Amino acid sequence: MEFNDTVNEQGLYQDALFWTGANSATFTIEDFVRLANQAQNKAVGLIKYNDRKWKWSDSNNGTRDIGQTNLVANQESYTMEVYQMGIKEIRIKDKDGNWKTLTARDRRLLTDDEKNAVGEPETYDVDGAVITPNPLADYSSTLGFEIYYQRGPVYFVKTDTTKQPGFCSLFHRLVSMYASMDWLISNSTAKNPMSHKINRLADAIKEEEFKLVEHYQNRDEDEAPILVPKRTFRNHGLSL
Repeated sequence: MEFNDTVNEQGLYQDALFWTGANSATFTIEDFVRLANQAQNKAVGLIKYNDRKWKWSDSNNGTRDIGQTNLVANQESYTMEVYQMGIKEIRIKDKDGNWKTLTARDRRLLTDDEKNAVGEPETYDVDGAVITPNPLADYSSTLGFEIYYQRGPVYFVKTDTTKQPGFCSLFHRLVSMYASMDWLISNSTAKNPMSHKINRLADAIKEEEFKLVEHYQNRDEDEAPILVPKRTFRNHGLSL
């Protein structure tokens, strides 16, 4: 769905007006932009959690989610210059100029000797936006440090019209639904709690979320299914 279809009135903004019963004066385009971008964050978070194979990327991104920089001798760390939700892979060029994939390893698990080692990097640690390879490289390589990362959604601005969310079009309506729910909750009062609209929308959101999860968990029909263990939490007798 397009962001704001001013011709046929079939866009996300128009859908939000439908769900809320509001109009462009009571639910302004500026408010919708803010709520729609928060809605994208929520939808993408759900996708990221369930998309274990394809590793979703916003289709509105004009470039691939790969960054390169120089591998510099004796440089301890490298800082990401773009926001990323997660790192998929890090590669470096070895001393012979061949690409080599590094293994993620928490720096806290390294011994002091390993932390002080120099040579050809084998592992890396991520702390916020800072990436620390280990051992410390004792050589340099032009554009020899490559990061394959996962970015967040590309946000809307109020002048957008035909722009669409960067995930499967079957679930674009979640953006207008989430935005509508936020608007309804923030505009409900004791005299007008809008309970019937909120409850109806909550049921519709739940149904759409279920279908989205099913889609992103099961879109690899050419591969054998992989069992993913479900994480459970127990208090082990503690009173919490």
